[in-house]
Amino acid sequence: MNFTWWVLGILIITLFIAIFKTQDLVFIFSLIKKYGFIIVIVGLVLFISFSLYKVSTNYDVNFTSFDGLVKGGKLYFAWLKSIFANVGKITGYAIEQDWVLNSTNVTK
Repeated sequence: MNFTWWVLGILIITLFIAIFKTQDLVFIFSLIKKYGFIIVIVGLVLFISFSLYKVSTNYDVNFTSFDGLVKGGKLYFAWLKSIFANVGKITGYAIEQDWVLNSTNVTK
């Protein structure tokens, strides 16, 4: 798990350096526009790889047998479903908050 955080941190730092050190920010956006599909595919492959690794190490899944593959698939999709459920709960909680400034507490 520490390896995943290191890789993620290095990627974020590299992204910030690339954005803030470039002379022409439009160049970065043109690269993203040109290679956007490849960036999305690589991101999906990395997400699936790291998440499958996390599920397989937490539940000690054996991928050498058919039963292990089925068990791993069930665990992976259950884990993925729980992620989406948690994101939905967090979003619902954020939407239900009163984000309007209370004008009775404002000092003039």
